[in-house]
Amino acid sequence: MRRHLSTLAALTLAGSLAGASLAMPATAATPAPASATRTVAAPQSPLKTVVQWNRTVRRGGTITYSLKSTNKGEWPTDLAAMFGTLPKGASKMRVVSKASSTFCDISGRDLFCLFDTIKPNRSTSLKVKVWLKRSTKGTAVAEFASISVDVPEGVDVTNEEELEKLDLQDDVKFHAFKTKILR
Repeated sequence: MRRHLSTLAALTLAGSLAGASLAMPATAATPAPASATRTVAAPQSPLKTVVQWNRTVRRGGTITYSLKSTNKGEWPTDLAAMFGTLPKGASKMRVVSKASSTFCDISGRDLFCLFDTIKPNRSTSLKVKVWLKRSTKGTAVAEFASISVDVPEGVDVTNEEELEKLDLQDDVKFHAFKTKILR
């Protein structure tokens, strides 16, 4: 459990650093010299996530998102996580099904799940249920993304200098999943 907490702390720090770099003015973002750039290798254990959800729902109904992440790499994952933004107009949101080794938290509309080690060609899944308010109209949009981080042996992810050595994916792509709300 200690390893998961320390990697969670590293992801939190990396997220705040990424947010700070997005907030910089355009004049401050000058390209670095070629010798200072670092090439980021593709993760050794990429995740493929499949989402199943209700395409239509009545007002005041529920939307169930079933997410299944599969390790498509040749190595077990060091750290794997799922991020999500749940739809507006929800009265209640819950993770109703997950693996016992998965840690999930919902804060406001944001979902964060930290998976245990996923072996190659193995999967882990979770189910999120969203209850809509009776007044919700139009289209409910949820977004999900997954990330896999390769942590080299002996790296202390709580140390900021060693955090720089981590091969973090900076291309987390959120995919939108739309549900039409019927009268």
